[in-house]
Amino acid sequence: MVLGILFGLGASASWAVANVVVQRSSRRLGAVRAALWAQVIGGVGAALVALLEHPPEPWSASATAWAAAGGVAALVAYAGLFTATEGGRLSIVIPIISSWSVLSAAIGIGVLGEHLRTVQLAGAALVVAGAWLVAQTPENATTGGERSALGSALAGALGFGVLIPAIGQLAPAAGALGSVAVVMGIELLLAVPIGLALGFDLRPPRGDEWRMALAAGLFEVLGFACVALATARAPVAVVSPAASISGAVTVAWAWLVLRERPGAVALAGAALGAAGVLTLSL
Repeated sequence: MVLGILFGLGASASWAVANVVVQRSSRRLGAVRAALWAQVIGGVGAALVALLEHPPEPWSASATAWAAAGGVAALVAYAGLFTATEGGRLSIVIPIISSWSVLSAAIGIGVLGEHLRTVQLAGAALVVAGAWLVAQTPENATTGGERSALGSALAGALGFGVLIPAIGQLAPAAGALGSVAVVMGIELLLAVPIGLALGFDLRPPRGDEWRMALAAGLFEVLGFACVALATARAPVAVVSPAASISGAVTVAWAWLVLRERPGAVALAGAALGAAGVLTLSL
C-alpha cells in the first residue's frame, strides 16, 4: 500500500512538470499538433521499455474492453488538457482537470469493488465543490478563451477519470508501460483520421519545438508508468487522489512563478479543490 502511494506521488511530480510544459507546447505548436506529437513520443517511449516487461496474465476479453475504453478516454483527456491549457490559465483549468480523481475513485468503488474512508469521501466532495466554484468564475474575471477552456478542462477531467483505472486494469495483461503504449496506440489510431478529416495541422515539430514535444510526451508517460506501478500495489481509489496532487502543485507554480492572479471566486475554487485532493490522500 505505502509503495503504491509513493508511486502515485511520483506520478503527481511528473504530471506537475508536464502541465507546465504542455501549456508552453500548446501555445507554441497549437493544441492539436502539440497533443498529437506528445502522444507519439510518449507512446513510442513506453512501447520500447515495455519490450522488457513480462506481463503475468494472458490477454483476455476484459483486457480488450479496458484497452478500448482507455484509448477513447485518452483521446478525450488529451484533447481537453491541451486545448484547456492553450486558452486558459493553469490556475483556473488545472483544478478542474484534477477532479478526474473523483471519477476514478468512483469507478474504483462502483465497478472494481474498492472502498474509501469517510475522510476521503469528504475530500472528494471538496474537489467537486472546488471545480464547481472555478466554473462559476465571473465573466469579467476571465477572457473569452478561458471561458471556452473551462469546457475543455471538464472534458479532460472526464477522460482522465476513465483512463487511470483503465490503465491499472490493463497492466496485468500488457505490463505497466505496455498498458500505456496500448492505450496511446489506440488513441493515435482514432486521433489521426479525425484530425485529418477536420483539417487540423498535424505537421511534425521543427527546430526547438521538438524539445517541448519531447518533454511533454516523456513526463506524461512517466506519470502513467508510475500510475500503472502504483495500481499494481494499491487500490485505484487510493492511488488516484495521490496522483492528482499534481493539480495543487501546478496551481502553486502558476501563482508563484507565472504570477497568475485569477479572480477571487476562481482562486477560492482552486484552493478548495487542492484541499480536497490533499484530503483524499490522507
